[in-house]
Amino acid sequence: MIEFSAINKADEFKKVYEMAKKWHTEFAVVYFLASDDRKFTAIASKKVGKAVIRNRAKRVLRAAFANMGCDLKSGFYIIIAKPSIINFSFDSIKKSLRWSFRKMDAFK
Repeated sequence: MIEFSAINKADEFKKVYEMAKKWHTEFAVVYFLASDDRKFTAIASKKVGKAVIRNRAKRVLRAAFANMGCDLKSGFYIIIAKPSIINFSFDSIKKSLRWSFRKMDAFK
């Protein structure tokens, strides 16, 4: 399995937000910026819910991303959860993320 490191520098976030491809789903906003680096971050703001719900949302997004991580191109990936994520099953999240990455041409 190919490992992705975390995006944790402000300038990396800024670069992705300004230059990346962006796709909206029912439960998240997905950013992809092609690069030689392999970095990924899942974000859930306080609008999503209290701490337990935010952490669950991030766990679900990380798990769905991990299932297809080896099929994806190198680059920066940011997934920002929307409050409606609590209404979706894991399978529908995974399917929608796969569709999003396909539309953004993120698969190898």
